[in-house]
Amino acid sequence: MHGFPPDVAARVYDRIGRLQDTQAPIEHAAVDRLVAAGDLRHAVAVFELGCGTGTFARRLLSEVLPQDSTYVGGDVSTRMVALARQRIAPWAPRAKITQLDGSLPLPSADGSADRFVAAYVFDLLETEYARDVVNDAHRVLRDGGLLCVSSLTWGRSPLSRTVSVAWNGLWRLVPSVVGGCRPIGLRDLLDPGRWRVQEDLVVEAWSVPSEVLIAMRSD
Repeated sequence: MHGFPPDVAARVYDRIGRLQDTQAPIEHAAVDRLVAAGDLRHAVAVFELGCGTGTFARRLLSEVLPQDSTYVGGDVSTRMVALARQRIAPWAPRAKITQLDGSLPLPSADGSADRFVAAYVFDLLETEYARDVVNDAHRVLRDGGLLCVSSLTWGRSPLSRTVSVAWNGLWRLVPSVVGGCRPIGLRDLLDPGRWRVQEDLVVEAWSVPSEVLIAMRSD
């Protein structure tokens, strides 16, 4: 098994609901780095894949993004879409949440965003589908736009390596227990001829390793 297809991911996260926010302690440091390295404080138009409960969207809109920027989030989980819409309601109409069905291309126009964000999404998805999504992100981004992604990854320190191996073992046995997420390498999803990697690092929190990758759209 190599990750969830979109319809399975939707069913898992419909069940998880607000419990997704309990993952924040192991994700916070990596997400902070994503915000900084992706220069989201100067973003003009953000598209977020897998917006979940809208917690990250609310943070972006309330603390990070310029007041004249736009935000579009999308998720395949109906429950997540409902939660996210509640959380970003104060920023309508410049912010909206779209219900996705897992099909590609994504419902976003060519060159419509200068940041394509996906925090802890690709470690859930089937590898080939994830590559297709990254290729579509290239279409969605305008010239010079940034792909800003984070995921679980393989550890570098002895303890974090042990944690990532154990996590992967649990995922193989009962993937729903870990929300379908497993350690991956984000660079493996990129077509090198279409992206210029600006930052690729591993951040550890509670000995759980996360990769943060920022890549500029390149023709």
